[in-house]
Amino acid sequence: MASKKDIKRFAPLLIVCLMAGTVFAKNRRTVTLAYPASVNGTPIAAGVYDVSWVSHSPEATVTFNKGKNVIATAQGKWMDRSVKYDRDSVMYTTSPDGSRAISEIRFAGMTQVLVFGEPSSAPQSRMAPRRTPGRNDG
Repeated sequence: MASKKDIKRFAPLLIVCLMAGTVFAKNRRTVTLAYPASVNGTPIAAGVYDVSWVSHSPEATVTFNKGKNVIATAQGKWMDRSVKYDRDSVMYTTSPDGSRAISEIRFAGMTQVLVFGEPSSAPQSRMAPRRTPGRNDG
C-alpha cells in the first residue's frame, strides 16, 4: 500500500507524464485519403492514415503512417486560415493527367492548416467529394 509520502513524491511525475501524453496527442490525427495521391512527390495509396507532425514554426515535418509502417514523410508549412474547421479534411490538386497531389490538410477544431508544395493564402485545390451510398457516380 502506498503511503501519502509516496503519493506526494510521485504526483508531479504523474502530472508531467499526463501532460506529455496530451501534447503528443495534439500532434497526431487520423485522416482518410479518398484517392491515391502524392505528397511532395511521394505516392500514397487511398486509405486511412495516422498523420503526425513535428513543428518547426511555421514549417513542419509530417509523417504518414499505416499501422507501424511509415508510408511517407514530407515537409509542410502551417498557415492560418482564420476559420475553425468542423472536421478533418484533405485538399487535393488535380494535374491534367488526372493524378492528385495533397495540397493541404485541415484539422477539426483548428484554424491552422498544413500546406504542402507551394503555399498560397487561399487554397487552389478541391476537397474529396462526399460519397452517397447507393449512388453510382459513373
